Amino acid sequence: MNDTYDISIFPVKLEIQVRSYEVDFQNVVNNAVYFNYFELARIDYRKKMGYSLNPNGTFSDGLLFFVAHNECDYFSPAYLDNELIIYTRIDYIKNSSLNFEHLIFNKTTNQFIAKGSGVIVNVDPITLNPTPIPDKMIKEIKSFDKTVKVFR
Repeated sequence: MNDTYDISIFPVKLEIQVRSYEVDFQNVVNNAVYFNYFELARIDYRKKMGYSLNPNGTFSDGLLFFVAHNECDYFSPAYLDNELIIYTRIDYIKNSSLNFEHLIFNKTTNQFIAKGSGVIVNVDPITLNPTPIPDKMIKEIKSFDKTVKVFR
């Protein structure tokens, strides 16, 4: 299945190991846990762009993003102690939102586990209303993530 996706366009590769509390009574990763994996990948993406995480949970650029939409398609189960690779990219940028894409593979078998996407929205830290993504950040993302599309 790895041949179906061009992972070379995904600038971030995060490796994780499935932990005991992430599996259910059938010994497979619970479906809801994949959304935690996607969040870890989005954080890793920002870190690899050069931003640091502040103790209060915000990034050093001061921007605040909320998840507006998440989705996941499951193809194969992941099990306790599996090593997984999560590939992450930003597919598109709109006025105040970004769409992340994620692909998850079993590191040992290269089996395709899941794909997902998530829209995050830049919000004003005071009003919590959507606010445009700064041009500076868009330029940084375009430099880091070469295939991102911008719709403004």
